[in-house]
Amino acid sequence: MGVTRDDALKALDESASRATSIRVELDSEYLRHIAIVEAMPSNQPGNDKSSVWRAAEAFRAHYRHARRA
Repeated sequence: MGVTRDDALKALDESASRATSIRVELDSEYLRHIAIVEAMPSNQPGNDKSSVWRAAEAFRAHYRHARRA
């Protein structure tokens, strides 16, 4: 017997109810690395990030036109 839509919806409901109990702890070294990346000149407000949009569109276009071999 295959998985039904109701099975999938039930699994999503169960996962959502358990998600509130999940706690992720970030250690100080991880937070330090995040601070370093956020401080990079390329991540500052006003910096040109148009290449990100072009790359994202190229990614979507690639898979939009992909076909099974």
